[in-house]
Amino acid sequence: MDEFIKQLDPNLDYISHEIKDGKCYITVTSNRKEVTCPFCGWPSSRIHSTYNRTFQDLPVQGNKVFIIIRNRKFFCDNSDCNHTTFAERFDFISYKAKKTRRLEDEIVRLSINCSSITASKILKENVVDIGKSTVCNLLKKKETPVIDKKTITAVCIDDFAIKKRRSYGTIMVDIFTHQILDMIDSRDYETVCEWLKSYPNLRIISRDGSVTYNNAITGVHPEALQISDRFHLLKNLTSYVTEYLKKRLKPQVSIQSVSQEIKEVETIKQANENRKLTLKEKYEKIKQLSLEGRCKTEICRSLNMDIRAYDKLIAMTLEEREKLFQTKNMIIHEEKVKQKMERINEVRELKRIGLSNIEISRRTGLDRKTVRRYLDENFNPVHASYGKKRNGKLTPYIKTIDEYLERGMMGSYIVEKIREMGYDGSSSTVRHYMTDWKKRRKKYYDRSREDGTKTEIIKRENIFKLLYHPIEKVKIISEKQFEMICKEYPFFKKIYKITWEFKDMLTNKNIEAFDKWIERAKNLNIPEINSFINGVERDMEAVRNAIKYEYSNGLVEGCINKLKVIKRIMYGRCSFETLKTKILQLEKMRLFN
Repeated sequence: MDEFIKQLDPNLDYISHEIKDGKCYITVTSNRKEVTCPFCGWPSSRIHSTYNRTFQDLPVQGNKVFIIIRNRKFFCDNSDCNHTTFAERFDFISYKAKKTRRLEDEIVRLSINCSSITASKILKENVVDIGKSTVCNLLKKKETPVIDKKTITAVCIDDFAIKKRRSYGTIMVDIFTHQILDMIDSRDYETVCEWLKSYPNLRIISRDGSVTYNNAITGVHPEALQISDRFHLLKNLTSYVTEYLKKRLKPQVSIQSVSQEIKEVETIKQANENRKLTLKEKYEKIKQLSLEGRCKTEICRSLNMDIRAYDKLIAMTLEEREKLFQTKNMIIHEEKVKQKMERINEVRELKRIGLSNIEISRRTGLDRKTVRRYLDENFNPVHASYGKKRNGKLTPYIKTIDEYLERGMMGSYIVEKIREMGYDGSSSTVRHYMTDWKKRRKKYYDRSREDGTKTEIIKRENIFKLLYHPIEKVKIISEKQFEMICKEYPFFKKIYKITWEFKDMLTNKNIEAFDKWIERAKNLNIPEINSFINGVERDMEAVRNAIKYEYSNGLVEGCINKLKVIKRIMYGRCSFETLKTKILQLEKMRLFN
């Protein structure tokens, strides 16, 4: 134990220890013969008095450690010192502190990764008795790491919300080391200028399209290379383009059906028919297709059946399969048949003991005709209509309705025609059927045009995906559908082309094509694209540098996402300075990136 205490400070000697209720109390004393006065630096060996000082240290074997030191007070022999006495001090603990420095470092290390409330709960379990306010106070006292601002030459800056729509801050990240350098609690022009002045050697600054940052950088570091963020450029362009297309395209875009339409519609029809099959009927079809020599994959595809469901069904025993095939109606029917058989057996037992039909009817409450039927040996308790599907009034006219709908005829006309054929049911029944028919085919059909051409529907939101991803990655739209969209909506083709030309220019660093692209975009004379071009021309040099150089603002965007996580974990309890301390301490420990 003495060696353990010596690791804390060689000037301490172990006296005794006691373990009680998960706490270890260690009593120590100082072995120094002479102590220096902390106020004047004069050495002294004259002891004034002794008192016990208790503080906490890091835990040992799951036990919280309390160290009791027999601290001494000394006389100061310097007549010029304004303190007559002073208490002995040690390097491992601050003046009047209740925790050792290494314990405080452990508390800070844990609290910068979580909230003070969570840190307090974790620490109380087996490290130290501490409240959330004490955790906050330790963080506030922690000094932020100091960096040499003269060595910083390339940074990216961006703003972040301290309190959304009310207060904002600015963060700076080193482009080369990816390390967060500094933060301020403002994005105002004057504050940002003063902040940038403290970094005298900045040569490269990556930023978004903020006018404030542009003016501040130009005013403080006019020779610095400003680079606009490519992500924000693309985002702004696609936002303007999407806004324009929303005015020109309906939410459901109608185009002429492509060649694969008939095959797709037939597939849908087959799938709908398969959905109507019971599990037992599917099993019968599986046996039939197996006898025809079809493989497992072909059978599953033709029945729209998952291959795992097929394997499970085939592996079952006969009893398990029969139990699985039982529907809720079948179980209810079997229960009713069972109850009916009990009644029949009761009637037959009364007849066996010699009672007449009239007496049996009186005792059981059944009609005499029912008693007579129950006594018939050929009587079947199963209802005669069980298992038979009843045709509705609309059933004979289903094919006719389907044909009329395929031809694009109106619902009122269809109702009138089938009434002429003899339908005497409700018109709402016909409307419900037609609504269901259209829902099942809505993905592929809208209606026939006046010239008889079939059309199909594509959602506008899926067309917007073409502005963000190559056509081969937008699986919901085929190349033939894309060609048809461009053919029927020529303005979309122009928008699509100008957007992807800009993306390719950024990707391939083709700075020579920039001026020609600006000219082509202006010739489209689209107000939304003109607004984007006006923004680009206000920041032309930075946009050119974004095309020319590889530097990006992606570093700071990622850091801001992590910063927001830390901010939200704090529950808004702490100040901006505490947030800054947490972020920069994490950077110092290299746990942030």
